[in-house]
Amino acid sequence: MTSKPASTGTATRSKSALTNFFTINQIADCLDVSPRTDVPDKAVTSDRIRWEFLPASFRKENDDYLRWCSVPDPLDEDARTRAHAPATLRLRRDHIHLAASAACSAGIDPNQLTSLSRLVEPEMFRTILRQQWKEREQKPTSYVVSLASVLFKIAAEWVKVPLEQLAALKEIRSKLGRTRSGLTEKNKTVLRRFDDPRLLAKLINLPDVLWRTARRNLPLSTRWFVDLQTALAIDILLHVPLRIENLAALKFDEHLHWPQGKGKPALMVIREDETKNEEPLEFELPEVLSDRLYAFRNEIAAAIIGRRPEFLFVSKNGKRRSLATLRVAIQRTVIRRVGVKITPHQFRHLGAKLALDDNPGAHEHARQLLGHKSLKTTTRFYAGPDTRRAGRAHADLIRRLREPKLERSRRRRDEDRE
Repeated sequence: MTSKPASTGTATRSKSALTNFFTINQIADCLDVSPRTDVPDKAVTSDRIRWEFLPASFRKENDDYLRWCSVPDPLDEDARTRAHAPATLRLRRDHIHLAASAACSAGIDPNQLTSLSRLVEPEMFRTILRQQWKEREQKPTSYVVSLASVLFKIAAEWVKVPLEQLAALKEIRSKLGRTRSGLTEKNKTVLRRFDDPRLLAKLINLPDVLWRTARRNLPLSTRWFVDLQTALAIDILLHVPLRIENLAALKFDEHLHWPQGKGKPALMVIREDETKNEEPLEFELPEVLSDRLYAFRNEIAAAIIGRRPEFLFVSKNGKRRSLATLRVAIQRTVIRRVGVKITPHQFRHLGAKLALDDNPGAHEHARQLLGHKSLKTTTRFYAGPDTRRAGRAHADLIRRLREPKLERSRRRRDEDRE
């Protein structure tokens, strides 16, 4: 009987530790302190076995598999039909790490995990999913179902197990059931906050207020340099709800262009190989935002760092700011100024909500705004709230149908009084 390793070098981090990472990086942004501290991804802050505690053969095959998923040579006879996007590769690596960690948590000796094929043996597969099911309050969360699907794909396309084994894995996976489609309750709760028009107005006006305040105070302290960028980030998310990976990577002349020159709308272009679903994005930005982006690059940032920056989000020494630091700056600014905790990704949900509130049923508009490849994806996430919109529209219809009768009743009352 194998015993669970006492610690297996787990990568557990407390909330206070994460707070320290964020604080260090914010100070680094303001004071140009270097080197910076990498903020660990949220999915890796739980109890995970360190990679170096897994067999070298397992780690090598994991690297080989991820390299194969990236399709370095599309003409190779064993190449995948389509390459995974960088974000998908990172998530795939995380799923494999989680699966290995779950096996070890269930009592499997790490030395037994010599290859990816061990993860997709039916009993090991069952053990991994059961362990995750227990750790997640005995609920088949979307992440557990996603983990099962990833392991199934590895079994089918990489390990190439026999059909009987694939059928067994499919049977085990089916017992998890399906997770609910649509937005999570957490996301719905955030969006409901913005049914309050006063709160929504504060968020919509936040970029303008923040920009003017930071621009006014910048001569007094360069710490306002970061706030200027936060104002631009929030304004972009309100107009073009990008994924945080694309927002943080924005570069002048590559993603941001002024084809009509200064004083005209800027064009944002993101190539298909840079997006999660391999769909290209192209948006025309409003003139006020375009002018601020132009001024930031050519006047403000150039004066602070001594040259025009390559990236939009940079520290005072001109180095690109990290995705994690940008995310924290956005969240903390909105909490402080508006009083609502909203993540950069939830701006995407908010964008769809605003579009559909203005024009119920306009899912194609929302699809193009969010860059979804399929309308089915958009309706799966945002059709639910349409019942409320449909209810409001129907109530308005009933009110209009009642108006003639109410008007006749008022006239009769008036005539009786006369």
